[in-house]
Amino acid sequence: MKYLYTAYVWIIGGLYFFLISSIAILLIYLISAKKTYPIYNFLLKGLFKIMFVSVKVEYAEEIEKNTNYLFMSNHVSLLDAPLMFVYIPQFVNALEAQEHFSWPIYGKLIKLWGNIPVNRKNAKSSYTSMLKAKDVLKDRNSVIIFPEGGRTVNGKMKRFKKLPFHLAKDAQVPIVPIGMSGVFSLNHKGSILVRPGKIKIKFGEIYSAEKVQNYSDDELMEKVKNEIDSLIEFL
Repeated sequence: MKYLYTAYVWIIGGLYFFLISSIAILLIYLISAKKTYPIYNFLLKGLFKIMFVSVKVEYAEEIEKNTNYLFMSNHVSLLDAPLMFVYIPQFVNALEAQEHFSWPIYGKLIKLWGNIPVNRKNAKSSYTSMLKAKDVLKDRNSVIIFPEGGRTVNGKMKRFKKLPFHLAKDAQVPIVPIGMSGVFSLNHKGSILVRPGKIKIKFGEIYSAEKVQNYSDDELMEKVKNEIDSLIEFL
């Protein structure tokens, strides 16, 4: 049964995802990414219904519509990016692996969306990407980043990268920690199998811009890592 379900998700879910992404690309050309966002958000929620995946969301604090935040989440699966785009309650740009920008349809979409490519194998290039993210945070939109720098292979969080925390301090923006639970059992790195199930997304207490400045990069990284870890539940 799990193989039939996996085939169903990759074929039907994949076709649906590429269809709505193609629609989004067209709409961005006609209007803009920000005006396309509520339409794409609504359509993307349908992907999880097709997959028979239920998602529960909890917010520790209200996320202001007109405030730019740096959202930080654990990184588990290819489902993470769609989940973040759907359930972060405002338009966001993402720092995303450079190779994603060469993928058919999706690569075109994230480029038009304004996402920022990151070459994870080149420290100098990564720093340049962080500078671009700083400009986005200060002048345009919120940003989502996965501070582990890649997906977990065992369900436990990897070591965090320090640059995202330097970015938060430099851009002088608040940090919103996010813990995703249940995603690893649905799909994870190294496996093509997909299982139906439940996902829980918990938005933690916001680290204000002032609070962010009170810590060193290392202290801030450790505190946010512990906060994200505390938000993750065993489902």
